[in-house]
Amino acid sequence: MPDVAPLHIVSGKGGTGKTTVALALALMLRRTGEVLVCEVESRHGLSEAAGFTRVEVGEERRVSIAGQDLRMLSVDSRHALRDYLESHVRLGVAGAILDKAGFVDFASELAPGLRDVLLTGKVYQAARRRLKGQPDAVDSVVMDAPPTGRIESFLTAGEALAEVVVVGPIAPQAQSIMALLRAETTQVHLVTTCTEMALTETLQTIDALSRHGIGIGHVIVNQVIADPPPLPDSVTDTALRDAWERDTAVVAGQQPWAEQLADRLAELGRGPALTLPLLPDEVGPDDLSRIADLLAEGWDA
Repeated sequence: MPDVAPLHIVSGKGGTGKTTVALALALMLRRTGEVLVCEVESRHGLSEAAGFTRVEVGEERRVSIAGQDLRMLSVDSRHALRDYLESHVRLGVAGAILDKAGFVDFASELAPGLRDVLLTGKVYQAARRRLKGQPDAVDSVVMDAPPTGRIESFLTAGEALAEVVVVGPIAPQAQSIMALLRAETTQVHLVTTCTEMALTETLQTIDALSRHGIGIGHVIVNQVIADPPPLPDSVTDTALRDAWERDTAVVAGQQPWAEQLADRLAELGRGPALTLPLLPDEVGPDDLSRIADLLAEGWDA
């Protein structure tokens, strides 16, 4: 019998490029199987990063990026609640009425963690399609998750919910979601930059998720500026020399943080971080394909 599709959760401090990395990771995994990439914050960041018409909330459709096709899903808590009510409570039209009346906000106040459980529940269902032999089954699921400042509470919402909801269908569903998040097939990949705040949050997240039994995959250091080659004394152009000095200073500033990360990962018995170069502000399909290539080089090393 087929197993649950592996779940790859991508998080990182805001501004580190986690959405771009999530999309590139999906492209990398697509080379060996069918992939669904999900966004759960209603920001349409995946669509913007890929440069096509956004996938509306509640919609799943096939998209083409850099010559490869992916399934893309956008989820929010209201659509997830409506689907949950229709599937488990069979309220039909009443579910839509409760949705418009702001029931999800009200219920979230009463049951901490409900909103995030609803969101992760949709991804949980997608990962189980292969297990159930559904025609839209995929071989891997990639989630563009909330940033590191919120990822612990987001991924452990099922635990918080279980403390206040002990009966009814939502309780076992929350337990099943937590079981998937702790499964060997689930990994959280953390995107960071060589800056103090981003690295601090990354290391704190590794410790926090490890305490909950949630597996950490790769740490990916993004926006790394390579050490510029020596500038010949014969170069007198002021602009070129200023640019060289600026890049040299940035590299020097990155170095101590890169060393701190390497030391900490070694202490934890983890492999070295993957590194990605600084790319233009506007990342296009070719850039995403290049990032996918770079990820593939070090993914199983």
